[in-house]
Amino acid sequence: MNSNNPDLVSGIVFFILFGVLGYFLVSATRNHRQTRPFQLKLFYYGFAVRFALSIIIYQFGLVSVLGDEDSSGWYFGVIYYQQWERLSLFDLPQVLMGAFEGNHRGYYYLLGTLFYFTNTPDRFVAAALNCFFGALTVVFAYRIAHDLFSSWVAERVGWWTCFFPSLIVWSAQTVKEPVVILLETVALYGCIRLKLHGLSVKYMILCASAIVLVMPFRFYAAYIIGAAVALALILPDFSKRKISFGSAIGVAALVIPVVVMSGILVRHQAMFENFDIEYVEKFRYNIAQASGSGVEDQYDLGTTGGLGLATIVGAAHLMLAPFPWQLGGGSLRMVMSLPELLAWWWLFFVGVVPGVWHTVRKRFSDIQPLLFFILGMGLLYSMMFGNVGLIFRQRAQLLPWLLIFAMVGLEQRALKKRARRQGSAVSHQPSAISHQPSGVSHQPSGVSRQPSD
Repeated sequence: MNSNNPDLVSGIVFFILFGVLGYFLVSATRNHRQTRPFQLKLFYYGFAVRFALSIIIYQFGLVSVLGDEDSSGWYFGVIYYQQWERLSLFDLPQVLMGAFEGNHRGYYYLLGTLFYFTNTPDRFVAAALNCFFGALTVVFAYRIAHDLFSSWVAERVGWWTCFFPSLIVWSAQTVKEPVVILLETVALYGCIRLKLHGLSVKYMILCASAIVLVMPFRFYAAYIIGAAVALALILPDFSKRKISFGSAIGVAALVIPVVVMSGILVRHQAMFENFDIEYVEKFRYNIAQASGSGVEDQYDLGTTGGLGLATIVGAAHLMLAPFPWQLGGGSLRMVMSLPELLAWWWLFFVGVVPGVWHTVRKRFSDIQPLLFFILGMGLLYSMMFGNVGLIFRQRAQLLPWLLIFAMVGLEQRALKKRARRQGSAVSHQPSAISHQPSGVSHQPSGVSRQPSD
């Protein structure tokens, strides 16, 4: 259990095992079979780069720079494993229900269960599991983009999600972010399939299971996902005269009995009752004092104006922090994020903003699951903002969806550039147009969805 000398051999063995499992999971699809080779490529590239970074972090000492504040996830996983060693397999299910009894214990129980079945309580084993979750997230992000938009958008979403530094860094460490992001992605993928293609028992079960499973990891995320799914499925699509009310009832019928009968709702109700302005102020103050990246403000959250301004400032930090003036006084980790930030700032203004604007105007019904989830999580994190480092980490939870909008924005940018080039070429050759048959001026519908780079 020595975190300073993790067993790399065990990690490599499990890297191979998870790689084989990933092959079967990615291949077990009927809806995306034509793109399966590309999905496997995304999975293995994403898996390999994440595990390579895990080796650099835990074997070559980068952990001393990144910090190891969240080593508690792996540590308590080992503690639970040691407590469960003498349990029989039949006793384990009842014990695992304890994950729902506390606050965010899910990752401890997940690792404890993995160590119980493998008898290998090593940190590289936990890291390999997280890398596996991160690589699967890449695949589901690609599938969501492919269902909603063009192949051009989907492929670029896959590559950006595969290699975006924040998503790699968090997946390479033994923290709970990878499994949380994966479960959120799976839930929204199921919701989108239901919204686009109608009632399906398979996707109702997939969506409901992901919502329930995310509860022990981050309970408020489960409620926000549930609300986003319910709203997206209940609201009708007037342009297509289609409603997904039956799917919403189906998902609710699967989730609500589990939440009520297990006592999860009662325990979480007490947490929500304590969530008031006083709690928010205390939380913001505590995380502002926690490290050098804390940010204190003088807004009075007890007033509507103060709460509104604080939320706006928090939203700006959630999308764009750290800002240039915060880099100099921050930690080495914050300075190391500068290359990613430069790319992200460009991507945000050139891709995300126009992408959101375009999809809201043209595809509002289809993107509702993504939009409602981003708004829900974004509002919560913005209101609770008090630390640049924490909100930088929270942004990673939204990155798969933000990258989808970014690629839509870049596609529209490329289409406009191509249209301008074609318009310029036509304006210089007027005589050629008059001799063209009338049908030539009509492009195939697929052309506009495949801009050149």
